[in-house]
Amino acid sequence: MTTCRRAFLAVGLLLVAAGHGTTSGSAPNAIRVSLEFIVNPVEGPPRSDCEVAGSAEAVKKEWWVSFGRAAPQPEAVWQAKGGAVTCGQGAVDAAASNPQEPAGVPYLIGSIATTAGLLPSSLTPERVLFLDISLSGRKLSAFGKGGAPEYRSFEVTRRLFFTERRDVFVPVLVADGAELRAFGIREILMKVGAWPAIDAVPADYGAVSVTSTIDGATILLDGGAVGKTSSSRETLLRNVRVGLREVRVRDASGREAWKAVRVAANRTVLVELSPPAQGWDTTAYRLVALGKNAQGFDEYRRSGDGAVVVRVPAGGFLMGNKNAERTPLEHRVYVSEFLMDKTGVTFRQFKKFLEATGAALPPHEPYWGIHDDHPAVFVTWEEAKAYCEWAGGRLPTEAEREKAARGVDDRKYPWGNEEPDASRGVFRHNWGDEATEPVGTHPAGASPYGLQDMGGNVWEYCADWYDDAYYSVSPPRDPKGPATGTTRVVRGGSWDSRPSVLSCSCRNWADRDYREGDFGFRCAMNAPK
Repeated sequence: MTTCRRAFLAVGLLLVAAGHGTTSGSAPNAIRVSLEFIVNPVEGPPRSDCEVAGSAEAVKKEWWVSFGRAAPQPEAVWQAKGGAVTCGQGAVDAAASNPQEPAGVPYLIGSIATTAGLLPSSLTPERVLFLDISLSGRKLSAFGKGGAPEYRSFEVTRRLFFTERRDVFVPVLVADGAELRAFGIREILMKVGAWPAIDAVPADYGAVSVTSTIDGATILLDGGAVGKTSSSRETLLRNVRVGLREVRVRDASGREAWKAVRVAANRTVLVELSPPAQGWDTTAYRLVALGKNAQGFDEYRRSGDGAVVVRVPAGGFLMGNKNAERTPLEHRVYVSEFLMDKTGVTFRQFKKFLEATGAALPPHEPYWGIHDDHPAVFVTWEEAKAYCEWAGGRLPTEAEREKAARGVDDRKYPWGNEEPDASRGVFRHNWGDEATEPVGTHPAGASPYGLQDMGGNVWEYCADWYDDAYYSVSPPRDPKGPATGTTRVVRGGSWDSRPSVLSCSCRNWADRDYREGDFGFRCAMNAPK
């Protein structure tokens, strides 16, 4: 999934929440859904090839989408006969019999189903809608005897929770080498937007009173700065919308403390937050020194989850790369010393977190199974952040992630400038066949500091909000990303990525509630004194 933002197909659907009875057009559970098919070509801007309109009544609706046409080719597996996207309403088989298409058979056919619902009040006192999205597809793999097409099946599902407008991207096709050459595209994405179909009920508000033992720490409400702490008096946050809210304080050194509080109408919630004292050390971090790794950098074992962490020295490096995909702007950045996990968080480690906190496994299980030594996937950004804080760390900044992968010699990939191969990283696996591999099993792909799997296996979440233009205004020292945003940065590429995406500088984004089998994470920590 590449960071293309343009959208060009809008489909309006009015759905009535399932399980709560059919209601009128003013029903409080009705939602509206938009579908946008985004084609990202190798050259030129994104494009759109079709439009469809939707029913205003059905709880569940079915559509089809088709991409490309192909025919048998004696010298090759198949030959492209057209690269247009078409779509419509009804059964997916309609895509294969469209008389308007050129010769050949569809290269890719997909069936899309959407179902809306309202979470039961027993789960949450708030009115929370959800949208289930299912994409079942078939992609041409070969022509058999007599020219009969043979297809490989795939399926992608999402569940989107929202009280206001939310968007999620669903991959329809991530092109491999043959597809890049034949059709000239990198990917096709489906952007699904969902929001209440009626005007929102007027919101209720409460207040939050924050006290702290330190002066001048920044107070953040749901990620946005709203004030400063005082050691001598409370800081009152007025007009806070009711519901579950995250309150966080961050001092000038980046140390944080946070709590989730439930705000009630016309009530004041009291919360005391103070970051840890100055001078964290290995004892406070529960770190055990392991000595130096093969690259000559200190390693420690974190007691809480057993992770091995590597000390990355302070210093400047070149962030961005004009030769990487989407040519991220090159700029010099200084990053203070920090620690970062040597490998991504595994399912074995993630299960320790779940057992300690009483949380549940992700609602979707990888089709290849849950393997203890593989990266934990189908984890949201919020869950990754909670894990790192439980373990004694935090999510890395985008700048820390790139420095840990790239070092200071301006290399393109973590291991150098050589192109990716199977000994250095996990990439170019097909959906339905192989997926993730055990962490740390590709030592030839180690970064200059000895970190493993920094290119490939899974995309990894960063702490920063994503902004295409942020590099042009980024501070030269310890950048932490924009103050606000709608999506979070992810880095590193994954098992289904193109080789070029494994570049240290390649940028991507994900929604905070995004779950998928190619997204995971690793943690960072402030360096002990």
